[in-house]
Amino acid sequence: MNPVIIPCDSCGKNFERSNGRINEALKFGWNQYCSTGCQFTDRLKGEYKECQTCDKKVWKIPKEIKNNLTGRFFCNTSCSAKFNNHLRIRYKEPLKICSAENCNNLVKQRVCVYCSRKCGATARKRTSESLKKEVLGKIRNFHKLNKRIPVKKEMYDAYRKARDVFGTWNKAVEAAGFKANPVLFADRCLASDGHWCDSFAEKIIDEWFHSRGIVHKRSVPYPHKFKKMTCDFVVDKYFIEFFGLEGEVKRYTKHVNIKRRLSKKYNLNLVEIKPTHLFPKNKLDQILNFLLL
Repeated sequence: MNPVIIPCDSCGKNFERSNGRINEALKFGWNQYCSTGCQFTDRLKGEYKECQTCDKKVWKIPKEIKNNLTGRFFCNTSCSAKFNNHLRIRYKEPLKICSAENCNNLVKQRVCVYCSRKCGATARKRTSESLKKEVLGKIRNFHKLNKRIPVKKEMYDAYRKARDVFGTWNKAVEAAGFKANPVLFADRCLASDGHWCDSFAEKIIDEWFHSRGIVHKRSVPYPHKFKKMTCDFVVDKYFIEFFGLEGEVKRYTKHVNIKRRLSKKYNLNLVEIKPTHLFPKNKLDQILNFLLL
């Protein structure tokens, strides 16, 4: 069977094809190509676009055309960089002057406000008056909420600032209009319910009981021959001790261990409160929550 010459449906070039293949293509509605390359090119969906920089034609699929917001196409990253750099030079903003006071240097980077780290740090540095105002405000707010003066362990952020502008924490408390706190674990203090406490920390515990209407006793002796050894607080059947200097004073630690042995021997319900339960955050609501039930 003699071949028939027909044109390629892709490039238009004439090529030879048998009658059987031609009839088959006509039957199924197929296009006819001179090579697999033409067949592949014709089946691709998309179109040629001109490169914005070099005018070279580049094939782009429908997804690339749809996602292109600018309508510009490039044959490679080099052409893209050349065009975009040209735009930056064309629309480049003028250099700004440093925002720091008494500095007339130019800022090299557009996103920056200051010409150097030194200028930035100087401009952001707060005045002593603003620091004093902040420290005094925190002390007064704490007193308003808790009806007592804070200790430095409860306000570490304000404590450092107070040291910088007032010299000491007690001077900051006095500047706020209050009397400075005594030493945490020394000096007797009078609680609001009339109980004398052996330390400021014990006063906090005593006033926690009083504010919640919990009946409590102070300095209750241990049973039998150890009556000279007393418990800080007794609420119903619970012996509540504040062990403030355990591990710091040898004699004090020895008494703590004796009280623990007594509690175990006589089946006393001993509840231990540590400095970490009071400072920097008061956790008595968690430690003594069973008394609120």
